[in-house]
Amino acid sequence: MSDAGRTQSLLRLVVVAAIVLSAFVVRVVTSSASELSLGEQYQKHGELEAAVVHYRRAARWYAPGSPYHVRALSALSGLAATAEGAGDRELALSAYRAIRSGIMSSRSTFTPEADRLAAANGRIADLMASYPPPPMDAGKSREALRREHLALLSESRDPKLGWTLMLLLGFALWVGAALVFTVRAVDGDRWVEQEARRWGALVVVGLVMFIAGMALA
Repeated sequence: MSDAGRTQSLLRLVVVAAIVLSAFVVRVVTSSASELSLGEQYQKHGELEAAVVHYRRAARWYAPGSPYHVRALSALSGLAATAEGAGDRELALSAYRAIRSGIMSSRSTFTPEADRLAAANGRIADLMASYPPPPMDAGKSREALRREHLALLSESRDPKLGWTLMLLLGFALWVGAALVFTVRAVDGDRWVEQEARRWGALVVVGLVMFIAGMALA
């Protein structure tokens, strides 16, 4: 295969990868919008528990720049505050936990809406401390119970940045090298041995980095 043919093949692969990524982003955004709309409809008809479920799903469909994730979290915050004002602790807890779940599930190397997460953790701790404590915590003050709940909620479970970067780099190397392998190491019905060894080795290295990152991040 000529250099021009290889360049064209690589460009086609880049275009295909861009189309696949765009389709994924569209899927995320449209799913978030759909779940948000369902949540609003259920809330409008007074079916608040169902609204919380759909708002939580909308918040989990996170894409940078998408407004629907933020709108779902805002709706949950308003619903939770209203439930607290009405004395409905269970619904308030459900809504605050949905906020927490939506944000935690969208984390990567950073946590989106970190301030909103901290506020939700605080309200969850307050509400949990307002319940009668179990026998093992009998005698503890409400403030002590709140601190314990908040400590558990605030415990860092973030992925390790170094291993996460290795995971991402490994994935990029693995997929990129595999794409180049199909173009440079195969010429018609025969192998180009030198290219096959070079790009095959990079495929293996990338796969190993990806697996190590997945295991240790």
